[in-house]
Amino acid sequence: MMIATIILGILIAAAFGYGLRKIYLGFFKSEAACCSAECGSCSSGCNAQKILDESYRARVEKIEKFPIHRTIDVDGMTCEKCIYRVVRALEKVDGVTIAAASLEKQSALVGLKENISDDVLREAINKAGYKAGAVTA
Repeated sequence: MMIATIILGILIAAAFGYGLRKIYLGFFKSEAACCSAECGSCSSGCNAQKILDESYRARVEKIEKFPIHRTIDVDGMTCEKCIYRVVRALEKVDGVTIAAASLEKQSALVGLKENISDDVLREAINKAGYKAGAVTA
C-alpha cells in the first residue's frame, strides 16, 4: 500500500510540474518569437513572430530619433534568444540607451546618448557569444 501511495505521489508531482512548465513556456513565448528550427511554426507566421517584429520596429523608430546611432553587423544569431542576448549586451554598455537586433538583417542598432567607440560595441557583442562585424553610422 505504501509503495502505491509513493508512486501515485510521484505521478501527480510529475503531471503538476509538466503543467507548470507548459504555462511558463506559453507565457514567455507570447513575448518573444519562437525559433523556427525548434517549433516549426514561424514559417507559417506564428503570433510570437509578429510580436517580435512589432517590438523591433518600435525600437528602431526610437533609435532613429537619437542624434547618434549605429548599425552593427552581427553574425551567429539564429533565434529570439540570440536577439535578446545581443540587445541586452549592448544595453549594458555605458552610453547606450536603447538597442534592437534583427535576425533577418543579421544586425543590431543602438541609440547612443554619447559617442562611443565602435570597438566597445563590437566587444560587447563578441562577449555575448556572437561575431560583430562592420559598424556604420
